[in-house]
Amino acid sequence: MSNKQKTTQHIRLFKGPEHACGYLDDKIAVSVFADPSLLLNSELYSELSRQGFRRSGEHVYRPHCPGCSACWAYRVLADQFQPSKSQRRVLRNNCDYHVSLEPADCFEEDYQLYEHYITNRHKDGDMYPPSKRQYADFLFSEWCDTVLLKVRDGDKLVAVMCLDVLDDGLSAVYSFFDTSSDYKSLGVFVILKSIEYCQKMRFPYCYLGYYVKGCQKMDYKVKYRPAEVFRNKRWLSLD
Repeated sequence: MSNKQKTTQHIRLFKGPEHACGYLDDKIAVSVFADPSLLLNSELYSELSRQGFRRSGEHVYRPHCPGCSACWAYRVLADQFQPSKSQRRVLRNNCDYHVSLEPADCFEEDYQLYEHYITNRHKDGDMYPPSKRQYADFLFSEWCDTVLLKVRDGDKLVAVMCLDVLDDGLSAVYSFFDTSSDYKSLGVFVILKSIEYCQKMRFPYCYLGYYVKGCQKMDYKVKYRPAEVFRNKRWLSLD
C-alpha cells in the first residue's frame, strides 16, 4: 500500500445535511466532506479523486446517500479515447474557434458568460440567481491547481470549462457556454477538447464528475468511452 493511500485512510469525513436529490425524484441526498481543517494540496486531492471524491470550491466531497448508490464517479480513459462519428462532426463544426488553457481567476468576461448560462439554463436551480461571490466560491480554490479551457469565436468568449489538474488527469469542475442558437454543441466540444488536452499532457484520465444511473440528464457522459466508474470502492470498466 502506498503512502498516499495510507494518508487518505486517516482523513476524517464529515456528513452534510440531508436534502432533496437534484437528480432522482423522491430521493434524499447526503454528502460526506473531507475534514475542512485539513491542509489540502493537489497531491492529496488527486488521491481523493481516485477514491471517488470531487471538488466544489474549497470543499472535497462524495455522495453518501441513505439507501441509494446511483452516483458513480466517472473517468474517461483518455489515452484510449477516440471520438465517435457524431463527436468528430462537432470538432469539425467548431474547428474555427480558438481554444486555450488559461490561468484560473475571476475575470469579468468569464463571469458575464457564466451569468448568461445560469440565467438561461438553470433558472430553476439552486445556483440561480448567480453572483460574483457565488461564482468564485464555487469554481476556485486557493490550494488547488486549476485552469480554464476557453473557447473564443474571434474576440467573443463562447465557452469555458473549469478543470482541476491532478497527477493523473484533468478533472472537470463545471462548464458554461453561450446558449444562443448560433452556438451548438459547445458542451460536447469543451469535453472533447478537455480529453484532447489530457492526451497532449500524457494524462491517462479525464474525470467528468458523477454519472447518475437512472438520471436522463446525466446520460450524456456514457458517450465518452472507454470509461471507468468508481463502485464498491474500486474503479470498474463501464459496460
